[in-house]
Amino acid sequence: MSNPIPEKINGYNMYDEGEKLVGITGDVELPNFEPITAAISGAGILGEVESPVIGHFGSIKLTVPFRTLSKSAAKLNEPRHQQITLRADQNSYDVSQGKILHQGLKIVIGGMPVGFNAGKLKTGEGTDTQVTLEVYYIKIMLDKDVLIELDKYNYIYVVNNKDYLAEQKINM
Repeated sequence: MSNPIPEKINGYNMYDEGEKLVGITGDVELPNFEPITAAISGAGILGEVESPVIGHFGSIKLTVPFRTLSKSAAKLNEPRHQQITLRADQNSYDVSQGKILHQGLKIVIGGMPVGFNAGKLKTGEGTDTQVTLEVYYIKIMLDKDVLIELDKYNYIYVVNNKDYLAEQKINM
């Protein structure tokens, strides 16, 4: 019986249309999901409850940092659909077996560039260039399991391999 304790990311790479992006910085801040909510009140409810609208989220942004100005940064800023893939090795310590387990983490992000920060010039340092994408598609997989998939244009919201909008799509 396996009893893994998730520990850390051992390393990762970022790809743009299958091509490895080089020159990015050591970390990428993953998007934050903030659901759109509706205030519910009335008979039978003590006060007010913020109820999430399942599958509906506010604007989701991803900022991709680059060490310096580069063709890769400029390409990611082209005003068109951009798709990037992050692939990582994540390890856990299996207490029952006394060994380290490795899992593949894959994050696919689709969006449009909405910001380009060229950075700064300083002798002996990088420019800290950044490209910001408005995310309308994201799929996070751990090995073969879909942890989260959100596709704002195709009405898909999957958590732990279950599509939470399946019933809504039938009714619409």
